[in-house]
Amino acid sequence: MTAHIIYYNYLTPDGKAMSIGGIQTYITNLMPVISELGYQISIYQRSDHDFRIQKVGVDIHCITYTKETWGSAVARHLVNNALPYIDASKDILIYGCETCITRRVSCPTIAIQHGIFWDVEDKEPMSRLEYLKKIFRRLQTSWNTVQRVTKADTLVCVDHNFVNWHRAVCINTGIRHFVVPNFSHIPDTCPTKAEGGPLRIIFARRFFIHRGTRIFTNAISRILEEYPHIDITIAGDGPDAPYMHEHLDSHSNVHFIRFASNESLQIHQDKDIAIIPTIGSEGTSLSLLEAMASGHNVLLVDQRGHGKSHGKTV
Repeated sequence: MTAHIIYYNYLTPDGKAMSIGGIQTYITNLMPVISELGYQISIYQRSDHDFRIQKVGVDIHCITYTKETWGSAVARHLVNNALPYIDASKDILIYGCETCITRRVSCPTIAIQHGIFWDVEDKEPMSRLEYLKKIFRRLQTSWNTVQRVTKADTLVCVDHNFVNWHRAVCINTGIRHFVVPNFSHIPDTCPTKAEGGPLRIIFARRFFIHRGTRIFTNAISRILEEYPHIDITIAGDGPDAPYMHEHLDSHSNVHFIRFASNESLQIHQDKDIAIIPTIGSEGTSLSLLEAMASGHNVLLVDQRGHGKSHGKTV
């Protein structure tokens, strides 16, 4: 029996490292559960050339797709490449993200829904025509989502937000929802902060604007002017990295690092405060859970700039 997992970028396109992101973390934590149920595991992902490797007992099929589009065309390509390996009598197909669903297949299918991703507010001034275009695009995204999820047998959701929305817009969803909130392992021990050391802050997220990169960058730039001895760690990567480097590289106590999903707790443990300034497109936040599990304070900043401090326990 094999569980075939479809996701765009579990590894980097060259297969040399783990990609950074909550979905990659989710898949990594899901794999031991699948193995305990007696399934072997195969992952199918986009790559810059065709090759097949094995990591931690998992077959990873890296499949060439050179176009820049990350949407349904890539997902169809991955699913079509997986189909010849699927034995419908005993295998299952798992869509690592609901956006990977492209068609109905003959074996049982499970899709992971990681939260509504089109809820980011646009505060820029716009004409009536631009406003109507944006509304139409949101309606189209909603419609496409409703149509996709009907092609899966079971939908596992990381929070109730999607389930409530789905039931509100559909008279009969025709699909089984299972809400399994995101989670974090809790380390056996947490290090004690040395007395008299600098305050240590971490931002560990993918570098996307909707993950709060610019809110964080602008706020930290001002804070460092008044408190220059604070130690800042920025962990991750993404398309907004140039903006963050441009504004923060001049500070010697700002450190940019990369990390694998299985290193998240480790990089959090010696920090005092984690800042999570998401402005939208967030389910049950893995970043929040991992920071709290590591035993330090978490500052959430919502899209209006209001801060909320969460304690040290999960």
